[in-house]
Formats: sequence, structure tokens, C-alpha cells
Amino acid sequence: MKGALRLARRAADTALDASAEARAASDLRPQPDDRFPVVVHFAGDGDSAYQLTQWLWPLEQLDQRLPVVILCRSARTAQQIARNTHLPVRFGRRLADLDAVLGDDAVRCVLYVNQSPLNFHALRHPRPAHVHLSHGESEKSSMVTNQLKAYDRVLTAGQAARDRILAQLIGFGEDRMIDVGRPQLDAPTSVPQEWTSHLAGPDADSSAPTVLWAPTWEGDSPQMAYGTLPQTGDTIAEALLTAGARVIYRPHPRTGVADPLFRAADARVRARLEAAGGFIDTTPSVGWQFAEADACLAEMSSVAFDWLATGKPLALIRPVDRRADTIPGGLLDRADAVAADHAAEAVTSLLSALDSDAAQLGEVAQHYLGDTEPGDQLARFVSAVGTIVEERESILSRRE
Repeated sequence: MKGALRLARRAADTALDASAEARAASDLRPQPDDRFPVVVHFAGDGDSAYQLTQWLWPLEQLDQRLPVVILCRSARTAQQIARNTHLPVRFGRRLADLDAVLGDDAVRCVLYVNQSPLNFHALRHPRPAHVHLSHGESEKSSMVTNQLKAYDRVLTAGQAARDRILAQLIGFGEDRMIDVGRPQLDAPTSVPQEWTSHLAGPDADSSAPTVLWAPTWEGDSPQMAYGTLPQTGDTIAEALLTAGARVIYRPHPRTGVADPLFRAADARVRARLEAAGGFIDTTPSVGWQFAEADACLAEMSSVAFDWLATGKPLALIRPVDRRADTIPGGLLDRADAVAADHAAEAVTSLLSALDSDAAQLGEVAQHYLGDTEPGDQLARFVSAVGTIVEERESILSRRE
């Protein structure tokens, strides 16, 4: 069933991509006068666009120091990204298009936000430095892969990521990593109109605690099966509503992509919360919820790790599938985490901890993200990329 679903989606995506490519505007093609020292290579599909979208604001700030261009391998994704940033976006499915962008003498650094197999097309180019950013900080098994060795540098969030990589990757040198935190957390946020309107609704209770509930998706392998929505969704929704909490429900963008059970569970949760006045969060960005919510209920995903910077109460649901990779001493051991069959207890514990967990999470945040003072993480990111570009410029100038 899952395999047939994937094949059907792949066929539909291929057809949509072909149509988008035929309609792609000429300004999305590589331009003869393109001169960019920093290229962001993105080979994800529409369902994965969130991986790049969350980096757009930090990249826009970097662009003020070093010109940045985004190269998408899908025309449809390029169109989607171009609508969400003022940065120049290019589309290049063919290797000739890729070479036209990455082969330019001005390119000094190529940034990657995922581990797409198509990244290796870009890694053919030896002149620029290749730098992996990742699209979040978490302890999912995908965060520690031998693929990291393909990159010249890896920008890690903090000490926890550094320790994780060194402990598991044989022969990977510590000098290849630079800690930058999560620069996205420094982005200014504004409350979307959808949430403002929701708060003004007749069923809104201004005295109720607000809980951000952010379950993750089903994953694409048993080792990545951290989601529990089919087992816990109904229970958690009912527990939150019974406790009188105001709910911001934000499921992972890929929920239900591979498993119809997750898609059905998500539909049930949405219907239950909507009927009771909950907020189904389909806004394009993550950030404003951290200021609006009093507590967070999550699973193993980057939302949980980013939430640490708030110092507010956090509760986690442990994965149901025992094959899911977890790290002893990781966040599931450092934060309040319960088994899926005790999901209702997680809600009770979370709401009772509203005034008691700030100091504890502050220490955990330092371990995972480093200094989270406003502006510090963005400054580290811009400085790191700037240093990498300068180092590569120096190397190339000595060779020429």
C-alpha cells in the first residue's frame, strides 16, 4: 500500500514538474551575467520545500554581505521558492544548467540543506567549498550520516550536534564543523492574521494556556519512524481540550505522505480540534508560535529543539516503533518524555510545569544551541559563511 502510494505521488509529481518546466519564466533560467559567490543548491520536491523555506531569512541577511542565489533542480519548486523571497532563484534540472551556475568563476561556496542524492551532481565541482547546513537540529538518525564526509564543512547547531557526529562518524575531523546555532530563531516574527482572527473568535478564552502541538511525520524508514500520530492523536487532542488548553496544531508538512494511517489520523485530529475551536496552523513559517504558546508538545523533530530557546515547558512523546534510532542521554532523556500509551499524562505534566522548567531548559538549550541571545545565532552563521568564502578565495588565488 505504501509503495503504491509513493509511486502514484511520484508519477503525479513528475507530470506537474514537466508542466512547470515548460512554463518556467526565462528569469528562472541561469543568466549569462550571474555572478554569485554563494549558491544554495536545493534538489527537494514541493513536499520538501519547507527545508529550504526555513533558511530564506538567514540567507537574505547573508546576501547583504555576500550575494546569494538559490538553484532549484525542480521548476515547480523554483517557482514556489521565488514567491517567498527576494533572492534570485534559478532552475536547473539538467547538468548543463547546473554547470552554468556552479562552474562560474565567482562561486566560492555552495550550501546544502538536505542530503538529496542529487547533491552529488553539484559536488562534482571542485573549486567552491561545499557546506552542509541541514534543515534542523534533532537527534534523528538522518542527522548523523556518512554523507557528511562529502562536504568540506558542516555547520552544526551546537555542542550536542558536534558530540553526536564525532561519536558516530569514524574519521570525521572536528575541524570540519562550525557551530552556528539556529539562525532562524533570530528572525523577526509577526503574528499572522489567521491567529489574530482566531483569538477574536467567540469561543476564545484569553485565560487558557496555549499549547503548540507539533507532531512529526511517519518517516521514510523504520529508523526514522519517530511519529506516533495514529496511536496518540485522538488521545492528545481529547486531553488538551479536556484540560481547557488553547491548541495550535502544527503537524509536520510531510505527514501522511508515505503512510495513509498518518494521513487519516491527521484528518481526525483536525476535525476534532476545529469542532472545539482549536487552531489548525497552516501558516508558512515557524517562529511566531514560540512567542504565542506557553508550552510545547512534540516528538523527535527540529521543532522540539528550536523550542528549547524559549525556556518554556516542553513535553515529548517517545516513538512507538522500537527500530527508531534514539540516542542515550539525548533530548528524550533530558526533557519530560513519555511513552505513546501515556500520551494523556504528557499533557497533564506539561500544563502542570508552566512555572517550573525554565532554568532546566535553559541549560539544555545551551547544550544544543549555544548562546541564544537575540542576534547571536545569525551573526555566527553570517560570520561562518563569510570565513569559508574568504578561505576559499585565498586558496584559489594562490593557485591562479
